[in-house]
Formats: sequence, structure tokens, C-alpha cells
Amino acid sequence: MIAATQTDAPHLVDIFLKPSSNRQSNIGMASRVIAAIFRYNLLAVCITILLASCASVQTAKPKSLGASVRSINYSGKEVALSVVDPLNRSNHGGGDSLNPYSMGGTICCFGIPPEWHPGYQVIVEYNFYPDQTWHKQLVDVPPYPEGIAGDIWLTMHEDGRAEAVVSNFGPSRPEWPGRVKGSPVPSGSYIAKVRADRLNTQMGMLAAMEKALKNEAAKADPEEVEELKKAIEDTKKRIRLMQENTP
Repeated sequence: MIAATQTDAPHLVDIFLKPSSNRQSNIGMASRVIAAIFRYNLLAVCITILLASCASVQTAKPKSLGASVRSINYSGKEVALSVVDPLNRSNHGGGDSLNPYSMGGTICCFGIPPEWHPGYQVIVEYNFYPDQTWHKQLVDVPPYPEGIAGDIWLTMHEDGRAEAVVSNFGPSRPEWPGRVKGSPVPSGSYIAKVRADRLNTQMGMLAAMEKALKNEAAKADPEEVEELKKAIEDTKKRIRLMQENTP
């Protein structure tokens, strides 16, 4: 039995040292080997470049972030607030209408820089109800608290000055960068005005019901008359309570 012998793959140097009868085929084989090595190296280079490009794209920082717009009204007037980028008028947001001394909801969206930079400004546009005239104030945006980009908050103060801050923290937090800390608190004069308006409303209702009772009692259904009399008495009680609780 003849044992099989293992034939080693030809080495590149051996290829060129073979007898001339096989030289042509050996040269062809060497060319194919060299071409394969070249293609492998070229593929490795391409993959390296591709991975480097992907890493570069992934680490690139965006030029703008979409921030929610929130509003606070520290004034005693009804106001609507919105924000506009002075460098790009198409970048705008907000428009929330606020009662006196109140906070609005969340409206999307307004583009802000991912990182604060000196000189960052926005335009706060606003109008006071019922006046439909829109006013504008160019305001400086202070540094982001702890360097974190958050919502953009639009604020109207009692003195008529507007404010805009970017913050990931609300007005009750110590990190809050706004002029006033905490939620809006109604002034004493505003509370007195609201009470007076409510009292006047109740007194107007009482006068109207008493007039109706006087003019319609003779021809109205007795049951309806009794219901009207009860409503008059209830209204008088509410008025007395409101007057007693008035400072």
C-alpha cells in the first residue's frame, strides 16, 4: 500500500525557482496571489475609512435643539407670549395666553443652541388682552443652569419687562435662572379687584331677579315664583358672606 504524501502549497519564492517548463503557470499563480492580497488590503483600508466616517458622524453635535416653549405670567394682566429667533425669523414658537399670575402649558417647539454662548438673544413677542397690538422685546438669554439645555421659558413681569431663560429646572428649583423665584403669587390689589368683580356680579344678578319677581309675580306660575324667591335668598346669603370676608 502506497502512503499518500501531502503536497505543500507553493511559496512565492519557490514559484520563480521552478523549472522553466512550469514558469509561465507559476507566474500566473503568483499574480493571482498578489492580486488577492492587494484586494484584501484595499478592502481593509476601505472598511477603516468607513468606520472612521461613521464615528465622525455619530459624534458631530447638532447645531440646534428643539425645545418646548413654556410661559409664566407674574403680572396682573392677561397676556399672550411667543418667542422668535432674531437671526432666523422662521424659528419661532409659543403663543400661549395666560391669565394674571398664572403659568401656561407646554407648546412645541423652538430651536435653541445645544450649548449656551455669550450674546445669545431671542425676541419675546407679547400682547395684553384685550389690546391686540403685539409688542416686542429683544432679551438676553442667561447661561443654561448646570450647562444643561432644557425648555425655553417666556416670562412677563409686573413692570412690563419680558424675560426668556432656557432651563431644565422649573421656577421652584434653586437652579432656576429667572428674575423671580417660585410660581406667580397674586398681588393684594389684584385679589381685591377679583373679589370686587365677583361681588358686583352677584349684586347684579340679585337686582335682575328682584326686578323679575316684581314684574312677573302676578302672571307667573306659583311654583316658579317660589323658586325665584329661593334663588334671591341664596344670592343674598352669598353676598353677605363675600362682604364679611372682604378685608
